Amino acid sequence: MSGKNQHQLSSQVAAENNMQSNPQPQAMRPIVTIGLVDNDAFSLAFLERSISELMPEARVIWKTTSGRDAVARCLDPRQSPNVLLSDMSMDELSGLVVCKTIRIKTAHVKILAVTSFSLAVYSSKAAEAGAQGIVPKSVETPIIEAIRTIAAGSTWGEGFEIAAQAHARLSSHRMPRQFLLSDREAEAMNLCSRGLSTEQIAAEMQVNTSTAKTYLTRAIHKLGVTSRGAAVALWTGASEGE
Repeated sequence: MSGKNQHQLSSQVAAENNMQSNPQPQAMRPIVTIGLVDNDAFSLAFLERSISELMPEARVIWKTTSGRDAVARCLDPRQSPNVLLSDMSMDELSGLVVCKTIRIKTAHVKILAVTSFSLAVYSSKAAEAGAQGIVPKSVETPIIEAIRTIAAGSTWGEGFEIAAQAHARLSSHRMPRQFLLSDREAEAMNLCSRGLSTEQIAAEMQVNTSTAKTYLTRAIHKLGVTSRGAAVALWTGASEGE
């Protein structure tokens, strides 16, 4: 064998050995950005850990215990995630109100409902509110599979619509009354929904009793009801309201 051919063969063998010792990385799925809302800090930690460990192509860009905050972030182009995971049962605003408010405004954020209750409790209501699927909160594998499916533009579970279809159905609806309240009125309703008296609400908000009563009166009026009990039921999602 000539020196030239021997050199070419040696170069080819070296290249093959290099490829074997340095295999090409597998193609990574597109990055999926995720927002989390749940009033239970432990659930938020569980969801974030599960996604970080089992979904290398995903990144949790924010998490919050406030439904109002989650809605604001989802409607802000600088913070909106590809997928929002929303608990259905929350103290401040129900997950159904969160879902519907986002879906009225946009189809860009896909929504996966999560719940610690039987799926039958919230499945049809979540679909009606514009979510793309629902999963049990404590089981990791279905959560990850559902996120991937929804992020790819499909749905998870029976009776759900893709985001564009749900937005087209709901876009003409008015915003839920809960979002007519100012931040201070919302704060008063949050405290009221925890069973606090007017005096206790005033102390928590660091205002006088008369001011706290004014916040509550305005909130009840904006919610379109006539009593604290009805306002709390609407605020927490115990009443269908809209």
